[in-house]
Amino acid sequence: MTANFPSYKAGINFLGDWWEFLILTNYLRDLFYPPISTSYMRLPLPTICTFLIMCNMLSLKTQAQQAVQDTSNVAHAGAVALRQYHAYLDPEPNLYRGGQYAEYSFLLKEGHPYFGEDRMRKGTVTYNGILYENVLLLYDEVLDLLVMPDPIKVFKIALISNQVDRFTIEDHSFVRLMDSLNPSQPGNGYYEQLYKGRITFLKKEKKTIQDDLSAPTEGVRRLIYTSISYYLKMGEVYHVVKSKKALLRLLKDRSRDAKKFIRQNHLSFSDDKENSLVKVVAWYDVSNR
Repeated sequence: MTANFPSYKAGINFLGDWWEFLILTNYLRDLFYPPISTSYMRLPLPTICTFLIMCNMLSLKTQAQQAVQDTSNVAHAGAVALRQYHAYLDPEPNLYRGGQYAEYSFLLKEGHPYFGEDRMRKGTVTYNGILYENVLLLYDEVLDLLVMPDPIKVFKIALISNQVDRFTIEDHSFVRLMDSLNPSQPGNGYYEQLYKGRITFLKKEKKTIQDDLSAPTEGVRRLIYTSISYYLKMGEVYHVVKSKKALLRLLKDRSRDAKKFIRQNHLSFSDDKENSLVKVVAWYDVSNR
């Protein structure tokens, strides 16, 4: 009888990918954080993490019963190894890369330039292909920049935009649209992903700072103005959605049913436009499966 160890083969492929990754991160660690003293010996990062991964692989090999379970176990081992990798590199040089974020040098009479609240909030960010969790983030909607504190919280760092794939702030999820040959795609930048299924519904909130001279006795007042745009991606085409009428036009194959759904759920596009748009989009996507 021939023994079958699918988890071992999967582990080899997994380990190969990680080895290349760990060599690079080890180089970056030494580049940004060289040893303070040479009077002690540090085990190389690849050696440590490879040992941890191999322990996970060997443990899984003895427990594997079938191919499906093996795949799940290898994925779990990868998640464990990734957590150990992050813990070893804390603070991580790969994450704290970017220019110093310049605070606004003037006071705003009304509003603030950030998404949601005028403070750092917990989230996640996929930066240069690596997922980082429990990160304090601030999204500047005037400059379209993702900001985080430096490791010792002395100043703020603006992450390199074209290396940010996606991020979350609390329960809000954002994706970055990059240069594309698709003529219908909106401009580069961060978009909040309100719905993701076979179709995608995106929101772009843009803030601008404008001078207000309407009260001469108060001098120049600087105010924040906010503009919001919605985009529905169907197939490879992005459509601008400005109103209920525009949405129903895009859903013309189910327009009558969509109107019925809106009436039955008492959706109000004048009082709660965003929530109503999201509910109709989600209903349309699910009902067409």
